[in-house]
Amino acid sequence: MERKVGKNAILAQEVPMKHLVRLLVLAICWVWGAGAAHACRCDPISPEAGFDRAQYVFTGKVVRAENHAWLIEVERVWKGHERLARTVKLMDVYATLDCEFFFQAGQRYVFFAILAKGGREVFYHPQACNWTRPLQSARVPAEGNESLWLEDLIAQDHGPGEQPRDERR
Repeated sequence: MERKVGKNAILAQEVPMKHLVRLLVLAICWVWGAGAAHACRCDPISPEAGFDRAQYVFTGKVVRAENHAWLIEVERVWKGHERLARTVKLMDVYATLDCEFFFQAGQRYVFFAILAKGGREVFYHPQACNWTRPLQSARVPAEGNESLWLEDLIAQDHGPGEQPRDERR
């Protein structure tokens, strides 16, 4: 016994498939959009305002990275050099939050940080919504129509920077 399928029956089967595809697309957009909604929202600030806001501004290389804690070999210090040692521990107070940091071992960064203390241990926090980032990753406007790497602008405005203090002091 042959069963005839009318045009309306075929359309009735296609409509749920169209709804399913639309639903799937909406779900993907919602999930993707939800991830974007959790990004750290910051008002833009100038490099100079970021410099003023930070207690410490320095460049350094990440020598060890573990669970949102990093050991940094400090190279140049523009702010806080009288207290900043050659090697510092940086910890992320924003871990698991919207503004968490991810630094890679072997990479060099410019850090805008504040001092924190945990018992006897001294460590630093990179500041969210400030200019902490990999070296040579951000060009910023300078005088005239020129743009410079962020770290070069800092050197231009605040001098070449200092070596960190010796650990034996």
